[in-house]
Amino acid sequence: MTPEQYEFDVAFSFLAKDESLATQLDELLRSRLKTFLYSKRQEEVGGTDGEVTFNAIFGKKARVVVVLYRDGWGKSPWTRIEETAIRNRGYDHGYDFALFIPLDEPPTVPEWLPRHRLWVGLLRWGLEGAASVIEARVQEMGGEPHEESVVERASRLDQSLRFEAHRKQFLNSVAGVMAADAKFASLQTKLGELVAEVKERTSSIPMELKSARQKIVILGFGLGLSVDWRPQFSNSLDDARLSVELWEGHPPMREIDTFEPPRKLRTMEFTFDLLPSDHSCWRESGNGGRPYTSKELAEYLLNYFMEEGSKVSPRRGRR
Repeated sequence: MTPEQYEFDVAFSFLAKDESLATQLDELLRSRLKTFLYSKRQEEVGGTDGEVTFNAIFGKKARVVVVLYRDGWGKSPWTRIEETAIRNRGYDHGYDFALFIPLDEPPTVPEWLPRHRLWVGLLRWGLEGAASVIEARVQEMGGEPHEESVVERASRLDQSLRFEAHRKQFLNSVAGVMAADAKFASLQTKLGELVAEVKERTSSIPMELKSARQKIVILGFGLGLSVDWRPQFSNSLDDARLSVELWEGHPPMREIDTFEPPRKLRTMEFTFDLLPSDHSCWRESGNGGRPYTSKELAEYLLNYFMEEGSKVSPRRGRR
């Protein structure tokens, strides 16, 4: 892209545990630069194919990419996509666009990053120093920082307030409850399709899916993953939760009697929400509240289930 075609001056890539740090850097920069931070830019990506969108943003739409790097970056589902986009772009155009901020001690960066590339030492420079280095890199890459005007700030605030009123009205309506029920049915379909594909393409991964009206159970490796949609009211989504529980053994089901009572290992919760794009999503409680489409959530849950299943001993897996 030419300098005039970039949609963002800076895009941040980071693990979920570092979202607070990324948010602080974003707040220092966003009045002068157009930044992309997932939790702040949901309107650009909500309801889209996450892999395609993130490839485009980190591969070409952001003038500068800032990576908050620690061990594990590039291994989570999202940062793996971002890493691929960054490496492909670096292979084609060099790594001048990439700025790495190591967070581990001692500092490390990926082995594939050219040794001559410089990176920011956060302990040495601090957040404000790091923000200054990022802004300088944007200028080196042809960007022009600007001060947000009073009118721009007011417009952004007005848009946020109007959306929040619309969101609350939708989530407390019959239409909102019906949309959430349809979203759960979509998640049920996506999980069924993925489990069927895994069974078709592999011979050593035991996996089975059972479903009822508002409950999905996935079995394999001696474990069970239960996905329960729990709306409380017919005209409001207050207290409605998508509860995901990992069990040792068969998760409790009204239709199933088990010889040994199962043991709950972990619980995750998601809520149904509306994004500024007017697309709906599942939003995880904690973990930065990251939104997922039904497809993305189905992939996330099955990846998690298989990761936990890979830790199960062969003996326990045959139970």
